[in-house]
Amino acid sequence: MKKISSFSKSFFFGNLLEDIVSPYPHFSKDEKENVDLLFESLAKFGKEHINSTQIDREAKIPEKVLTGMKELGLFGLIIPQEYGGFGFSQTAYCKTVENFVQIDNSCAITIGAHQSIGLKALLLFGTPEQKQKYLPKLATGEMIAAFSLTESGAGSDAAGIQTKAEFSEDKKYYILNGSKIWTTNGGIASFFTIFAKTMCADGVERVSAFIVTRDMPGFSTGKEEGKLGIKGSSTTSVTLTNCKVPAENVLNQVGYGFKTAMEVLNSGRLGLSSGCLGVQKKLIQLCVQYAQERKQFGKSISQFGLIQKKIAQMMREAYATESLVYMTTGLVDRGNIDYSLESAICKVFASESLWRTVNEALQICAGNGYMKDYPYEQLLRDCRINMIFEGTNEILRMFIALSGIQGPGERLKEIGRALKDPIKSVGLLSGFAVKKIRKSLAIDRFKSIDPGFKDITSFLEEYIMDFSSRVETALARHGKSIIDKQFALERLSQMAMELYMLTCVIMRATDAIKREGKDKSKAHILISKAIGYRCLDHIRALLKQSDSNDDESIKQIAAYAYAQKGYDLDAV
Repeated sequence: MKKISSFSKSFFFGNLLEDIVSPYPHFSKDEKENVDLLFESLAKFGKEHINSTQIDREAKIPEKVLTGMKELGLFGLIIPQEYGGFGFSQTAYCKTVENFVQIDNSCAITIGAHQSIGLKALLLFGTPEQKQKYLPKLATGEMIAAFSLTESGAGSDAAGIQTKAEFSEDKKYYILNGSKIWTTNGGIASFFTIFAKTMCADGVERVSAFIVTRDMPGFSTGKEEGKLGIKGSSTTSVTLTNCKVPAENVLNQVGYGFKTAMEVLNSGRLGLSSGCLGVQKKLIQLCVQYAQERKQFGKSISQFGLIQKKIAQMMREAYATESLVYMTTGLVDRGNIDYSLESAICKVFASESLWRTVNEALQICAGNGYMKDYPYEQLLRDCRINMIFEGTNEILRMFIALSGIQGPGERLKEIGRALKDPIKSVGLLSGFAVKKIRKSLAIDRFKSIDPGFKDITSFLEEYIMDFSSRVETALARHGKSIIDKQFALERLSQMAMELYMLTCVIMRATDAIKREGKDKSKAHILISKAIGYRCLDHIRALLKQSDSNDDESIKQIAAYAYAQKGYDLDAV
């Protein structure tokens, strides 16, 4: 089935594809009931058996906890029922992760690394024989999965990996040599999705994906890494020394490893994002309780304006994150939507939103927040990895911008070629001119948004057009060198993020009004409007910075620091 265009990519053309995101998606009734039943069992299990402080202190998930997680079916959430799993949708899976992470981050990471990325390539690209061989064992947790891509010299630059896979003379095996680092679940997994360079039929080396199991000769893992947070999760290196992998263990096709990895990570980022949301909700609950109980100057600190400001900010952050995540999981569940940009936006926004939230939580709880007797310092350590996991936020910002401008860039190249021979290309040129005129006269408008948000959506509609103009200006100004203009790309990606986030928020609030009526939706209206006004301010500032900014001074300051090998401007 051909994929429908991405909603967020349409912004780069100045288009508003409202039908993709309207109405706001929901669980099916049957699936919601199944998820609710699992939540009850999960909460009971967590209360009786999971001690998050102990897991953090001992840097290990107890075997009885892992066994209990297997018995609950947590390792088979997304695996189809025909292979022994629950067959959850992306939405149901993310909702489960959101809840589980509130019990313990390390346990949730173990489940997430197993399903979001570890076995995902098998699920997406595996042959019927591969699925039948491995998925039943992966569903029960008899086999735990891991994803090995990163190397010491190749992090986000997946194409730069050095691990090699050579075809044996008898054409029955690939011989893998190389090493991987920071493999989550590395010490406990027996099923690995591993990426290595292979020589393809056309004589070009390309990355391929392989199923590698722990029992294969030449496979080994290193010691457990000492980490800042999520200490209970297993993180090790992987070493492949003449490791013989059967030829039938290639995932997808030989030479398609980069595409495979990108598809896996696009999906996996949503599990990470829902985990960030779960921790945000937990922090709000803890901070509200603390603020109401803590007395200073004869009254509860919850009555102080600056504490209320922090709580309100945390509420806005969580509402925006939740709106983004479950709009995007709904797109995934439709099955024919390009959601690559949206999943990256979710990951960047959710991880940074959580970081702001945990920082405010520590501030609200003051000295207590800094002490190990309280949960805040562990949560701060645990959540810091999210801005690095599955593509650093800096790399993802570049991905968002460069993926978005690809379409307009191709369009402008067509126009450039047409201008060299305008007589032959009069149709293309006139079509471009008509589009520009139409856009200047009639901006795409939201049709399904509640009228109460008109003051926000009218600006949002105009900013989508302004954004596309900035895209065209950047492409015209920089041409092919745009790929190296990271300051400009960062602004474009941030604007795209804000535009998508605000759309999700307003769509969700509109849905609440339609389902519950305005009286019962007052909180949705209040929070979404507060988010909207702030978001519009951010976009307005970013649009201005496209023309007037301090990019050059930033480069000069950095150049000075590099030249001096650090800071040498002592005041005394």
